[in-house]
Amino acid sequence: MMSTSQVGINTDLPNAAAALDIYGQNTVGYGGLSIPLVTESQRGLITTTLQSEGTIVFVSYTSGVRCLEVYDGLQDVWQKINCLNLDPIILYSEDFESYSSGTGINGSGDSGDYPASVSKWTLNDIYGSLASSDYVETQSGVLEINDTNGPIELDTQSINISGYSNISFSIDLSGTGELEYNPSLHSTDDTNTVNDYIDVSYSIDGGAFVTITDFNGNGTTHHTLIPYYVSGGAGSAPFFQMIP
Repeated sequence: MMSTSQVGINTDLPNAAAALDIYGQNTVGYGGLSIPLVTESQRGLITTTLQSEGTIVFVSYTSGVRCLEVYDGLQDVWQKINCLNLDPIILYSEDFESYSSGTGINGSGDSGDYPASVSKWTLNDIYGSLASSDYVETQSGVLEINDTNGPIELDTQSINISGYSNISFSIDLSGTGELEYNPSLHSTDDTNTVNDYIDVSYSIDGGAFVTITDFNGNGTTHHTLIPYYVSGGAGSAPFFQMIP
């Protein structure tokens, strides 16, 4: 003999559509539903099968992010239902203000405190094109780049974003002097002395670098940013700005 019914907690009249109906009010006050709280590593120890579809846990990550997650049996993966909002966490920042003036590279090689006191970034003169008067150095709290005659690469240290979501970054850029870009010379961008451009690229988990192209319509299909001009009382002034 078998009978079926709904299960009610704190109620004698469970909802007919519910297999389990929990009322928040009990004999001493009010309460809520407490589901299993696990760390990310503990979640990995949960034995799951196709029949585990719909299993729910509350996961706490080492980054401080906490998420309500449900097991997707068809894809064999834990899917995030919702993560608690946290104040923005800065994972990496650099304002170039902590270095002595002239730290970087120039036509003669390394300069200032570079690389001895620099651990957050590296500079690479890809083709060794810096002439004697050219440089990429910190000046008055900014990294100043002067007439490189070829591509200069600034690489940040690796940034751990594990457990975080909605990753964003911002870069403040400005330019002065004669900056220009001729699309017809694109094939020789890195070796001609005419085209000026800025590329921002990223790599995830050691994968290939991906370049952000044509940011806000101020670049090209090949480059993140190229110079554009705003007219003023003293003539035309080149201006770069990138705030993703």
